[in-house]
Amino acid sequence: MNIQQMKYVVAIANNGSFREAAKKLYIAQPSLSHAIKELEEELSTKLFHRTNRGASLTDEGVEFVLMAQKLLAQFDLIETRYSNEEQKNVHFSISAQHYDFLAIVISKLLTTEVNYKSFRIFESTTQKIIQDVAKFRSELGIIFLNDQNSAAIGRVLEQEHLEYESLISFKTHIFIRQGHPLASYEEISEQDLRAYPQVRFTQETNNYSYFQEDLVDAIETDRVIHTSDRATLTGILQRTNAYGTGSGLVENPQAQDLALIPLKDSTINRITVIRPKNKELSPIAKKFVHFLKQYFTETSGV
Repeated sequence: MNIQQMKYVVAIANNGSFREAAKKLYIAQPSLSHAIKELEEELSTKLFHRTNRGASLTDEGVEFVLMAQKLLAQFDLIETRYSNEEQKNVHFSISAQHYDFLAIVISKLLTTEVNYKSFRIFESTTQKIIQDVAKFRSELGIIFLNDQNSAAIGRVLEQEHLEYESLISFKTHIFIRQGHPLASYEEISEQDLRAYPQVRFTQETNNYSYFQEDLVDAIETDRVIHTSDRATLTGILQRTNAYGTGSGLVENPQAQDLALIPLKDSTINRITVIRPKNKELSPIAKKFVHFLKQYFTETSGV
């Protein structure tokens, strides 16, 4: 039994037939059938029920697939972690929460790193970003930390053998439409917000508050709109007197008909880069961090 045979079994199980699996694997169907027959003979176990309508797993096949998927996941992790230098030098991947400055920094990187053939920008939630970096799918992750979540997230990073560096501090900003009754305020207090509905962005499925994406805990209000899509959140803000929260690091918010106003007495948040411990960054990752720091310096004027 080998890794390739396990991949074949999982592919057939996922596609429901030898024919469809062979297409996805780019091999001839007779070759696939022969490989599975050899495996079944080696294991003295029938893995599939074969019919004119396709293939379905036997009870033993179901158990085999469950174990094979775990082994293949570990194999992929090792393969990604120790991929050859030639492959590393043409692919670059980062994982981050949704920030407008990502497009600015990546665009600058694209103009300087012409030899890289593949760029992956995985925008997701805190928990998924941490896992993406921990499993070496991304070289870097970008999240925010503050006094409320840093201790708990710090423990998670330690468990996953990750380290972090904070690049810039920022106050929480309230996002509202330019015609909003509060749009002329220089600062907005939580008391000011209680008369208006809040749009909260969240994608996490667990109950851990330190993984929440919103920068403000729930304020006493009659209406809360939960959304898992940034475009939907922006669309609601543009059309109603609802408010959202964010970093304030947004390029040309006026073009989106948005006003970004600091929250009074806000906690200090930090944009933070996470990475595996004791692992040298690639040259392109170092350049990305350099461009990121440069952008924050130019934006903040420090």
